[in-house]
Amino acid sequence: MTSVALQNFPKVTVTIWRSTRNKDISRSIRFFLWMLIHEGYKVGKFWNSVPTHQQRVICNICGTHETMDHILTQCTAPGQKEVWDLASEMWRLKTGKDLRPAIGQIMAGGVTKHGDPGATRLHKILITESAHLIWRIRNERVIQNTGPAPLAKIRNRWLKTINNRLAIDCAMTDKVKYGKKSLKSSLVKSTWRKTLRGERTLARDRPKTVGVLVGVG
Repeated sequence: MTSVALQNFPKVTVTIWRSTRNKDISRSIRFFLWMLIHEGYKVGKFWNSVPTHQQRVICNICGTHETMDHILTQCTAPGQKEVWDLASEMWRLKTGKDLRPAIGQIMAGGVTKHGDPGATRLHKILITESAHLIWRIRNERVIQNTGPAPLAKIRNRWLKTINNRLAIDCAMTDKVKYGKKSLKSSLVKSTWRKTLRGERTLARDRPKTVGVLVGVG
């Protein structure tokens, strides 16, 4: 779904533009979404007009035209499937459902209501953090020529990414330190409930005092 195509779907367009301003999404990922929406990344057909670089039009793993849709939801290079498998495993802990977002859902920052604010918020976090990690892994392989990422490393990087996000959420419940920007403890607990090791401790204590890890992997 390109920025031109989106003009035919005004309601979808509004949702997608809002994703670039959503405060549940980190600033670096909001920029990633902005670039994704504006087709700002140099992939696929961009390289047709660059002398000696036409080979970059094609994914060197899959042998098909490389697009952001292909990179984030279809590519068979290590990274795409493995990251979404982990995200889906965590989403099943939360809701009992799989998580396999299409490119439009990624562009919209995963903004879909899921019955309660916590599940809705976790959906946004999982989709945006996972898509951004897939993009980084792809760039390391294609631009930095690091080769295919080891599966164990992919798993560990995803776990670190999500655990870092959990730690930020817990820290942001400190009203003294963050004032009006602080998060409600109830929202943080609702976001991560059913996904953590140490669940009882999270329910009993203030989130910012709890050392917990996501129960995936």
